[in-house]
Parts: sequence; C-alpha cells; structure tokens
Amino acid sequence: MTATTGTETATPAREAGANAAVFWMLLAVFGVGTVEYLVAGVLPDIAGDVKVSDATAGLLVTVYAVTVMIGGPLLTIVTTRVPRTALIIGSMAVFVIGTLGTALANSFALLVVFRIVTALPHATFFALCLVLATSLVPPEFQGRVIARVSLGLNLATVLGVPLGTLIGGEFGWRTSFVVVAVFQTLVTVGLVAVTRRAPARPAGSISAELTVFTRPAVWAALTLTALSQAALFVVFTYIAPYLRDHTGFSAGHVTLLLFVFGIGSVVGNQLGGHFADRSIDRTLLVALGALTVALGLLAVFGSSTWFTAPWLFVLGAAGFSIIPPLASKLISAASEAPNLAATVNIAGFQLANAAGAWIGSATLSLGASLGTLPAVGAGLALAAVLALAVGTRRTRDRQAGEGS
Repeated sequence: MTATTGTETATPAREAGANAAVFWMLLAVFGVGTVEYLVAGVLPDIAGDVKVSDATAGLLVTVYAVTVMIGGPLLTIVTTRVPRTALIIGSMAVFVIGTLGTALANSFALLVVFRIVTALPHATFFALCLVLATSLVPPEFQGRVIARVSLGLNLATVLGVPLGTLIGGEFGWRTSFVVVAVFQTLVTVGLVAVTRRAPARPAGSISAELTVFTRPAVWAALTLTALSQAALFVVFTYIAPYLRDHTGFSAGHVTLLLFVFGIGSVVGNQLGGHFADRSIDRTLLVALGALTVALGLLAVFGSSTWFTAPWLFVLGAAGFSIIPPLASKLISAASEAPNLAATVNIAGFQLANAAGAWIGSATLSLGASLGTLPAVGAGLALAAVLALAVGTRRTRDRQAGEGS
C-alpha cells in the first residue's frame, strides 16, 4: 500500500520502516501492560511471600494506578524538551529497574516503592509511542496505527498475564518479573534501533503544553474517556463474582470466559482503529452506542449462561473499540501538545477504571445485586453517547457560524 501526504509519496522503504517501528512499539507496550496486570495473576503468591493479606497485597494494584494518574502527566511536563531517543531509553531504564526491584524486594514496603518506580514512566512512554506512531504515517492511517500500538495492552491481558502467571506458578512469581525485565530490555534496544532516525519531536514550552487544556475539544475527549471506561469497569471489576454468583458459571469457566472477553477486545480495538480513519466522531458514536446496548442487554439477559458466554466477546469488542478513536480525537484536538494530552488521557483511563470500580462498589454497598451492575454501566455509557452528540452539535453550529 502506497500512501501520500501532500506532494510526498510514502515509499515502500519508508512504509517498511514505519511498520517495523509500530511493531516494536507494540511489543514495548505489551511488556509495560504485562507488568501492570501481572500482580493480579500472582497476588496470592506475593502475599504469602511477604507475609501480608491478599487485601493488603491488592494495594500494589492501587499504588500503580495512582502513580500513573499523578506521575505520568508530571513526568511528561518535565521531559518535554528531552530528545525522543533519550526519553525512550531513560523511561524504559526506570521501568526495568522498577521491575527487577519488584522481583528482588523482600518486604511489602519495598514492593510498594518499586511498583511506584515501575509505574512512573508508564503513561509518558505509552503516549510517546502513540504520538510517534501517528507521526510516521499519513493522517488517514492514524487510527489504525493507534490501534496497532494499543494492541499491546490487549495482548498483555490475553497472553502476557496468563503466561506470566504460568511462569510464576512453575518457577516462582519473582521469575515472572525477571523475564519481563529481560524482555523489555531487548525490546527497548530494538525500538531505539528502528526509531532513532525518525523525525525529531518539536520541543515546546511547559506553558504551551498546558495551554491546550483551555480547549473545549480536549475536555470533551477526556470526558468521553472518563464516562466510557467507567461504564465498562463498573462491570469488569466484578466480572468474576458476576459470572459465578449471578450467571452461575463455575470458577473453572471464568478463566475461559475472560479469554473470550480478551479476544473480543482485540477485535474491537482493531475495528475501532480502522473505522476511526474514516470518521472519528461517527466511529465513536457507533462504539459508544454498541457499549450501551451491550451493557443494557447484559443487564436483561445476564443470568443466562447461553447468552452471557458469547456476549462477553461483544462486550469486550464494544468496550475496546472506543480506545483508538478517542486517542485519535484527543491527539488531533491537542496537536501542539500531543504527548501531554495523550499522557493525561492514559492517566484518565486509570482514573476512570478506578472510578468504575468505586461506583460498582458503592452500588453493591447500597444493597443492589451483582445483576444491577450492567444497568449502571449502561447508564454511564448512554451519558457518553449524549455528551458526544451534544459536543458534535456544538461543533457543527460553531463551524456554521464561522462560515456565515
């Protein structure tokens, strides 16, 4: 496939170089995502090793998420003038040190410290990859490369965590983190090799970076991120007890059903990227509408095993089809500071995930049943649809006013 941008034609060699760079970024994001989620897979082993309860060990997940939310944007701001290659090497060096430190930590306090170190470059590095990937291709392929890079996170849940858990079960949980650290070191070498000649990113000032957050379009995209992800995670946070206690699956079936959800997320992510290149807003409208319907029907028929088993594929596809068009919309809206905007969006995903979990917890604490959670999620997804519709209408009215 030959693409053009202006009067310049993308040669096969340049296309191959872009594909190679996106592939190495996918692998790098896969490693980062695996380390983030791996704790959940080996949580009982970690708790037993450092002699804390499972509930206390679960705080390692919370600590990671909070660090991504707070530390990611701050790190992006202070590294705004750092050259790309140096930032890749530096951020991944911190990540590898944190991962190895996690493997070697002999107390819960040290585990917390090294989880913070590991999480610090998460959002900055992921945002760097997204923005770099979009800079290597013409605008009409932006959604697809975002989908390919973010596919690394999908594969981390579908492949990385199960493999890491398997390795941890056979050789000890610490070995899993050592393996990922070695993997990430090799991937970083490959990533630097294929991106060192990429066009340098413009060095902006901190004030210029922050100015983009005065734009309504940026806040509109962040609002859609918050609502859509909270809608999904109201249910996904409690998916295991939901499937066991509400739908009636055995514990052994839950793992298989999560794999079905994961495959759906991979398919949805790629479809979202493909259609986002045709129309970002139309793709978002369809994806958010699909998420609303998927959650709404789950609320009605979720007690049926025959319905729920295949429907998890649909839910995964709908939930993750939103990610590429959202990222593309935000990067376009914040063209002068895409790295910071993308970092804040990634941090927003973490915040929305936590908010979804809190809303689900609050719902259950009020006495509602697990079967109520999809209805709550559907309400949040519908709010996202309405927010998008209102934002799109205002944009059209403003453009019409400027053109008259």
